[in-house]
Amino acid sequence: MDITLSVSIIIPALIYVIERFFCNKKSGIIMSGINKIIGVYHADGGILGELKYMTGKFFGKTHCALCDITHGRTGKKDAWKQCEENLGIPIKFVHLNERNEELLNYTNGNTPCIVGKTSTNYIMLASKKELEECNTNATALAELLEKKL
Repeated sequence: MDITLSVSIIIPALIYVIERFFCNKKSGIIMSGINKIIGVYHADGGILGELKYMTGKFFGKTHCALCDITHGRTGKKDAWKQCEENLGIPIKFVHLNERNEELLNYTNGNTPCIVGKTSTNYIMLASKKELEECNTNATALAELLEKKL
């Protein structure tokens, strides 16, 4: 086989694979194989978990930087909704008591946080410290995630 012919077949095939599996269609950013983003709140889910969190927050004993970024007094912040739409990768949020065993092992003691899920493991995208540094600003978090992705 002629080397020119081989290169003319291999290069387009490689470009296709890279674009298909590693690029965000909206931004063109290389995604390191991340196919899903998971935000882990530092609170339990369910009615009792929510009540416990709200009571703790009221008395200054509980805090979740991720909750403060994504939610306001009346629910999900509009600014965060827009950020979610712009990410181009599915994002879901879980509470401490909703994590599967693998996610629990990866994030245990490190919540709140945001992780990326690849086909084989998790990658830390935003640590507790980084979420705190966003200072409740959804746009700041979106910019952080875009840099990491």
